[in-house]
Amino acid sequence: MARISVNIDEVKVMLRREGMYIIKNRDEMEEALDVMTEFYRDDDLFIWFCGGEYDETTTRNIMRAGLYSMPNFIIYADSPEVNAVAAWIPPGNKNLPVIPYLKNGGIELYKQNGLGIAYKLLTYQGYASRMHKSITGKGDWYLFSYAVKPGLDYNEFSQKLLRPMTKYGWETGESCYSEVTSELGVNFMRAAGFQVRDQGRIPRSNVNYFGVMV
Repeated sequence: MARISVNIDEVKVMLRREGMYIIKNRDEMEEALDVMTEFYRDDDLFIWFCGGEYDETTTRNIMRAGLYSMPNFIIYADSPEVNAVAAWIPPGNKNLPVIPYLKNGGIELYKQNGLGIAYKLLTYQGYASRMHKSITGKGDWYLFSYAVKPGLDYNEFSQKLLRPMTKYGWETGESCYSEVTSELGVNFMRAAGFQVRDQGRIPRSNVNYFGVMV
């Protein structure tokens, strides 16, 4: 049975014991965002958000607004060199708070892209939330983002970064959930033990969507 509360410090101790490097300050967070922004360059979801052609600033603002706004999330890397990063949201967290979201990149996002991107984000969030709830009830560790620098072995880093959390979830009775938008992404997640539980397509888009869980 899943625990009612989560000890974030306990999880960080576990991750350090497994050789992970906990991101600690804004400079390191921005470095992690560099890795994420490059990693999602060919991702159908972010290309759709950007209006059909990938835009680094738009993607970075989407990721920054989410990461800086969510309380109690954990973000870590393979090493201080930040070759690969993973960001997890613990069980029990609700939707992103609006005011911090706007302050941490949301306003810039809407200024650059107009209200059309707000419609796309709401469409995506509604669809993703329904699938997530149908699979786990949202009582899980949610993998918000996983990214690897170009040229490195994605499968190798997928196992290195994600296995400690999936093992921890198994030991504590908490599932781990995420989503991907391509068969290639599914393969990366399978390398870390995830399996596809549902799939579909984001409404009014050409973006395939896979809910994965371990």
